[in-house]
Amino acid sequence: MGWIVKTLVLCFVVGFLISFFEINPATIFTSTWETVQEVIDLTVGIGGWALPYILIGAVVVVPLSLIGLVLRWMRARGHRS
Repeated sequence: MGWIVKTLVLCFVVGFLISFFEINPATIFTSTWETVQEVIDLTVGIGGWALPYILIGAVVVVPLSLIGLVLRWMRARGHRS
């Protein structure tokens, strides 16, 4: 029963995304190559939009993650000795 619910939710999410990006399901079957190109264009567009935000966030997140990693490593090393 859980598999059926997960499958239905996944179908809903995929259907929603296809509709959101204005991809016609009939086009998927009749013009497969054009559909692939449209998906690639959408992905590149989203990536181009998101990349500056990812880089700005990385300036803060990566150093904090490294500090947290070092602190966890030091605590774990201290408990073994």
